[in-house]
Amino acid sequence: MAEAHPPDPGAGSRRVPVLDDAALTGPVGLFVHEAAPFTEADPAALLASVLVALGVAAGGAPHVDAGNARQTGGVFALVVAETPTANRGLSWAVTRALLDVVDPWLARARVLTGLGNGKAVLDALVSPPPPWAVRLGDTARHPAPGSDERLLVFEPAFTRALAVAARPTSPLAWVIRNAWDGHPLDLPARRHRLVVERHHVGIVAHATADQLRSQLSMTGPGASFVSRFLVVLAARRQHLVDEGNVPSDVLLRHGRAMASALEAVRRVGLMTRTPAAAERWAEVYEELALGGEEGLLGLVLARASRQVTRLSVAYALAEGSAVISRSNLEAALALWRYGEASSRFVLAADGPSDLATRLLEALAAAGERGLTRSEQADYFGRNVAARDLASARAELERAGLVVTAPVRRAERGRPATVTRVVLRSPAERPDGTAMGEPESSFRS
Repeated sequence: MAEAHPPDPGAGSRRVPVLDDAALTGPVGLFVHEAAPFTEADPAALLASVLVALGVAAGGAPHVDAGNARQTGGVFALVVAETPTANRGLSWAVTRALLDVVDPWLARARVLTGLGNGKAVLDALVSPPPPWAVRLGDTARHPAPGSDERLLVFEPAFTRALAVAARPTSPLAWVIRNAWDGHPLDLPARRHRLVVERHHVGIVAHATADQLRSQLSMTGPGASFVSRFLVVLAARRQHLVDEGNVPSDVLLRHGRAMASALEAVRRVGLMTRTPAAAERWAEVYEELALGGEEGLLGLVLARASRQVTRLSVAYALAEGSAVISRSNLEAALALWRYGEASSRFVLAADGPSDLATRLLEALAAAGERGLTRSEQADYFGRNVAARDLASARAELERAGLVVTAPVRRAERGRPATVTRVVLRSPAERPDGTAMGEPESSFRS
């Protein structure tokens, strides 16, 4: 399982997961190992991003059958920055530089920035490439215009996508689900219905931990598709001048090797597991399939077995192999465990940045005056849904930490509904130490 190390200053009392070395095997692991000293990009974020890119580059033909559905190397990864200074964007920058070597055509013509409302994904899949991409691409290898089913999407603001998906008329949640599941994509257009039967999509999305905690909920729009994403925590592991630069010779050497490996497997169909891998898969499958977590965390981890399957496919394809070895499977398991630990770090209810805890801190700072519901929404910059605030407030009330009641603040007008912390005695004040927290899950 993923271990943990002491958190960076200001990260709270939770422990940041550490990637098991088993995940850093094969060509992708070797590249990450060699690139890591030259960049501030988090190794786990770089590993996941490269696997997504290679899984798309390999195409949708190589697959494993599971549940009467094709499980390809199409992976969706959500890179979550531990803090705003974690520099999550560097992992994508290095990945793009590597992809320029591995598959220039894909890098120039089949990469989409931003999910939009979902229609941009369909447009990118059916539209011919721009002329400049044809001129600059590897014309010896690129497909005929409009025939390439592959698409790599980079979404730099995942929480923005959550907000878009919340709009009543937005098809984004539906598009994300079907893109991962391999179902046809179709949307109504002005004069016809836009339909994409064949597609092979990978997504690298970015967010910060605080953003994700404040906007992701059991009843929010992300609940329908968040389990399609492998959550990968990105922390700032080192500090380099100008954020570092991976040398071009490292990118060229590893990129060319990966390009040769993918060329050997693009036309492979059904993939198999070695006997050792099949035996190991039988050992871990039940644990992965049954899960065991509840609530939002359980929702995020709901597709563990299929996530591991897809990651193992991507690891094998990076080696140019049509057979999934035990080392491919162990690497996929190690990366999934890091993803599981990342999800716990970001979403666990007892984390110090949990919405209920943050609301409690705001109410404590307000003192005896308390905060109205409107003032509570203002505290979070009106970026938290009213239903999520109501849920957090109810959780604090059940714990006996706060009380909500009508309070008359002016001589005229209706009383305001105000939430205040519960003081243990008249002498106590809500200053963080005198608040007298009862034993509860909110203590970090």
